[in-house]
Amino acid sequence: MTAINKLHQLVSVVIMVIFLIPLNGFAQKKRLKPPKRVSKIESVDQFVNNSFDLYHKVFVYDSLTKAGVEVPAEIEDALLERAEQDLDSLWQILPTIMDDMTSGDENILVKGKATINLNKAKKALKYSMTMVKVYFLGTEEDEDEDEGDDN
Repeated sequence: MTAINKLHQLVSVVIMVIFLIPLNGFAQKKRLKPPKRVSKIESVDQFVNNSFDLYHKVFVYDSLTKAGVEVPAEIEDALLERAEQDLDSLWQILPTIMDDMTSGDENILVKGKATINLNKAKKALKYSMTMVKVYFLGTEEDEDEDEGDDN
């Protein structure tokens, strides 16, 4: 009976390895989702929407490059122009957000929801900025390799 139990355990382990390891190896990074509910503060909602528009563009570009798809230069240029427009609109909205959040006009629950939405937008912008630095400005490792080649 012990030999049957050991064989059963070995088969169970082999089956788990076969089915679980590929799931971990091919798992795609989870995509951030925009907030489900609006905060009822117009400037905050506009900032969050623009942040996630920019995030979507960068995420699609990142997914294509990781998949090994060659992105044509025209599409890259158009993506950069739209990303710049999104960033400009974010800078224009930012002072209004500060005024709306610090004023006493809105309920504390509305401001709390706005804060939660802004935190989600912050995560999206952080990812976008990281990927823009990696793809368009190069990374620190690339610069170190370039300096090492000059010597």
